[in-house]
Amino acid sequence: MITTSNNEELISFFKKHICIYVIFITYMNYAFKNVLVTGSTGLLGSWLSEKLINENIEIKGIALDTSLNFLLESKNIADKFDNQYFDISDSTKVNDYFKKNKFDLVIHLAAQTQVRDAIDNPIKTFKSNIEGTWNILENCRNYNTPIVVASSDKAYGVSDKLPYKENFPLNGVFPYEFSKSATDMMCKTYRTTYELPVSVMRCGNIYGGGDLNWERLIPGVIKFLINNQTPVLRSDGKFKRDWVYVEDVVQAYIGVSNALVGGEKLVSDSYNYSSTDYLSVMEVYKEICEAFSGKFVEPIIEENSQHEIKDQYLSSDLIFNELNITSQFTLREALKNTVNWYKENLNNGLN
Repeated sequence: MITTSNNEELISFFKKHICIYVIFITYMNYAFKNVLVTGSTGLLGSWLSEKLINENIEIKGIALDTSLNFLLESKNIADKFDNQYFDISDSTKVNDYFKKNKFDLVIHLAAQTQVRDAIDNPIKTFKSNIEGTWNILENCRNYNTPIVVASSDKAYGVSDKLPYKENFPLNGVFPYEFSKSATDMMCKTYRTTYELPVSVMRCGNIYGGGDLNWERLIPGVIKFLINNQTPVLRSDGKFKRDWVYVEDVVQAYIGVSNALVGGEKLVSDSYNYSSTDYLSVMEVYKEICEAFSGKFVEPIIEENSQHEIKDQYLSSDLIFNELNITSQFTLREALKNTVNWYKENLNNGLN
């Protein structure tokens, strides 16, 4: 029996649990049984791999190295599927791998995702994000394998018109943003020229337990707080972003993948996906403090964001209208889940 005096909580409860039931019914019969996940040890890759394994889908993974294996070990799935470790910009290794393995679906998440690293070393970023992607796409073309590819809201670049919609031009200028624009456009080339079943996901800022990029706002602030240090923000907190919880993103990737492989629904060449949380950095910072201890901690402000897009906001109408996919977690409950993950795991191998 549900008892609450808060109507919003009641509505949220029914929305979440009814939608989850609908999602379960929708995805109970998967259109795919054998999946390759590149970037399988990363934040999204580890959560997605865990979900697919729990659904009895056979998966294999590719990752650059073993540095993030802790995430798989924390989920007790490291020994439940085969991971191979190599650089996807090496076409010989990618080609050999596809010769030895057959898949119903590829979910391509592997990428260099750190904005500062992209500025410091653009060639490494381009090789991973652009050359690596064309190696995967070319093999999917050769073996006629459907593929869902991770792009980013950063692919749009700077725009005076918001929210971003899928038909907006891709104008990434800085190294990371450009790499995502190029990735996105390559996918459209393969879809248009070779009729490869490919769809691109442009997500907002993904967060959740297991993100070890301490330069990102949410994991970075949580780590500061756990270590009893004053959090440092690299902007004045006014920039606005989309924020989307990793478990919501997992369901979105599964939904698009199922539709793409199943062929029963029209699947667009690209989808924006985020939650309805369009908040400034400072607003999210305050929510992190609330989730952590219920107390606000005045941060240190260090202006170091001159190569970042000021405001970004995605319209997720298309993915909802075509595939009935929408986020289920509120920011507050997702941040609580995230904080709890770091409190439980930060002293067990994370650094």
